[in-house]
Amino acid sequence: MSSRWLQILEKLRAHRWRGGILLGLGLYLVLINQLIRVRPDHVFIALLLFVFAFSRGRLKTFAVDWTPWIVFWICYDMMRGVADNLRGAINVIVPYEVELAMFGKFFGGIIPCYVMQDWQQVMDGTFIKGLLDASGGLFYTLHFGMPLLLGWVLWHTTSDRKLFYIFVWSMTLLNFSALTTFILYPAAPPWYVFSYGFDQPPQTIHWGLGAGALINVDRMIGMNFFQTLWGGFNPNHFAAIPSLHGSYPVAIAFFTWKKFRKAAFWLALYPLGVWFSAVYLNQHYIIDLIIGALYFAVAYLISSRLLIPHVFSRFVDWELLRRREQETEMAETIK
Repeated sequence: MSSRWLQILEKLRAHRWRGGILLGLGLYLVLINQLIRVRPDHVFIALLLFVFAFSRGRLKTFAVDWTPWIVFWICYDMMRGVADNLRGAINVIVPYEVELAMFGKFFGGIIPCYVMQDWQQVMDGTFIKGLLDASGGLFYTLHFGMPLLLGWVLWHTTSDRKLFYIFVWSMTLLNFSALTTFILYPAAPPWYVFSYGFDQPPQTIHWGLGAGALINVDRMIGMNFFQTLWGGFNPNHFAAIPSLHGSYPVAIAFFTWKKFRKAAFWLALYPLGVWFSAVYLNQHYIIDLIIGALYFAVAYLISSRLLIPHVFSRFVDWELLRRREQETEMAETIK
């Protein structure tokens, strides 16, 4: 056999893991299509991983480091398609009563979410309401992409792999604990009580957009952005506790401050903005947000004090790994 063919065979053997990735992507799309249905975001994820598979650089490291999030996304995505069918009785009254007991005395015997709804009716058509609708929609949408953005900054831009591991495993523990709670303790958000009262919801019903205040944002921008996002992603409508809109922004602000140690005051504005938006849009009680932040605190403590120092540090020499990554990047650049 000629040396040319030998070189080709060596390259095939060296990159056979890419074939495994392609096979996995195919199985992923088939499985998703069988369990729920393939949506544009599924195809986007598959194409993104396909691009990584045939690009140079740190793909193997990327696959290892980002696997927890990828696995969670697949599990969570599948759960969303069947969670409402698995739920038992929805906890409708207790969250409302706790919210009223804790915060009603500061708002004239009315919970904060409903004070916001009354205010919106009075201020309908004014500039300040339009501004709050727009900012609320912006903050509420940023929630979905900010964890991935910060994860990329820690992993790629700053190359702080140890802090990235703490971050990604904190978020993973947070997500799985929240997912478990959603199934064991399905809780109604304030928009449900506001629109339907304290009766138990029927097992099957088309909720539409659900959160009525988000409809105002769609009307303002002249397109059904949130209606499409809400319906297309098939959310679990009774996953109010813990609020990931309460936990994600706190995690983003905390890890950004931990890495850069700057602008603590300005960083605090981001979670406050998301929290205000969640209440303003009638999506969450304040207690949902507080519980979400507590879930993150527990997940961080477990990750930083148990998983990383006592599990991963036994298998990963961080400095040696960083040097190897730099050597690999240099070799790829030379090629």
